[in-house]
Amino acid sequence: MKTDFHLNLLELPQEQWAQEQLAIEGGRAVLPQAGRKTTFPNITKEDVLQMLISIQKQPHDVIAEFTEQYRQYVGANYAISTASGTSSLHLALIGAGVQPGDEVILPAFTFIATAQAVVAAKAVPIFADVDPDTYCLNVNDIERLITPRTKVIMPVHVHGLPANIPAIQQLCDQYQLKLVEDASHAHSASIDGQLCGSLGDTAGQSLMADKNFPVGGEGGIAFFKKEEDYIRAQQFLENSGIDYNISWIAAAFGISQLQRLPYYDAVRQRNAHHLIATLHETTLFEGPYIPEGYIHSFNMFRLRLNVDLPQFAGIPPYQVKEAIQNILMEEGVFAREWQNVPIPGHLPFLNRKGFGNQYPFNLYEGGELPYGLEHFPNTLHMLNTTLAICRELRSPVEYEKLLTYELAFKKLDQHIDQIAEYARSLNSQPPYERDARLG
Repeated sequence: MKTDFHLNLLELPQEQWAQEQLAIEGGRAVLPQAGRKTTFPNITKEDVLQMLISIQKQPHDVIAEFTEQYRQYVGANYAISTASGTSSLHLALIGAGVQPGDEVILPAFTFIATAQAVVAAKAVPIFADVDPDTYCLNVNDIERLITPRTKVIMPVHVHGLPANIPAIQQLCDQYQLKLVEDASHAHSASIDGQLCGSLGDTAGQSLMADKNFPVGGEGGIAFFKKEEDYIRAQQFLENSGIDYNISWIAAAFGISQLQRLPYYDAVRQRNAHHLIATLHETTLFEGPYIPEGYIHSFNMFRLRLNVDLPQFAGIPPYQVKEAIQNILMEEGVFAREWQNVPIPGHLPFLNRKGFGNQYPFNLYEGGELPYGLEHFPNTLHMLNTTLAICRELRSPVEYEKLLTYELAFKKLDQHIDQIAEYARSLNSQPPYERDARLG
């Protein structure tokens, strides 16, 4: 894992900068090019020392030490560390008892690995729309999708905001289904004090280097509530011969990083909530919605854009979004779409080749698979009207850099007429009509 120390000292931002000409029109950028790099993950002497300690142990002992420490941190009953987030999700589904031809309900908006793990388990992914407020799995869209073949409901704590697990659990209890969490964005996220990863019957979580809790490269972990599910996952690994083992180097890095995770969480919470308060004072932007009792981990921070302002009348919302994105980037804030097409619109689900001869998709007994994008209006609206930022909130983001980001949003809020004029000049198309991108 490589990191670089950032040597640039930022000038403290001044409020009058918000009145200056937009950078895209030739003005000074709020955040200069030299100050835009965000160092993550952070590698310290504790990580180096842990490697020196771990190299003297057997690899399986290092992995067992990491697995047990993180299992206790999350509050899960059982855990298996894996080589990736995708493999952890696959194991979580196998542990939940998923068999070939079973149906798994999951959100249309997530990373593609969520759905690919379902296919790896030889089950059929059935996509539901997202909630218009949280962008997690829409509870109101689940029940219509349940059939006699449904085995699992698989919510994703997208961006780090926990899905509505209490309501989903009620549906699982009513229809005797398993609840499998995709907690890949949700390190330290929680509902009423209970951490994601320990909420469902099983869970999978990515620990790759781009997550809030990174190990040394690729990694993941599967969690299990019941011993029988844990044993079923272990037996699958033994019987299949699949090597899903996490690297001992990744596990060693995870041991030392775990000690600092609460500090990193605290910095990210401070930054995110400070930014939410600032956005609340603007006309153009709004921060994430967070239900009472929920802790958002802010693996990503999704901005809502007020595309309904009078200045934007007659301009397609996605064109307003593109204008805002381009202008923010010129000011120095890296704003992303993070997925531009609902997952059923990606090639593996358009083509449905699967393992060959369209297996396991050909096991679906309900006729034509409901993969058309028209089934996901909330997801399409979100893609047209929101942007995400990621590393900008993570430690060691300096306080002055956070203030600079906020000033960039304030600056755009002072130039809505110019944004509208620029938006009208664009010739855009909805993001989901372009080629699908990962991330």
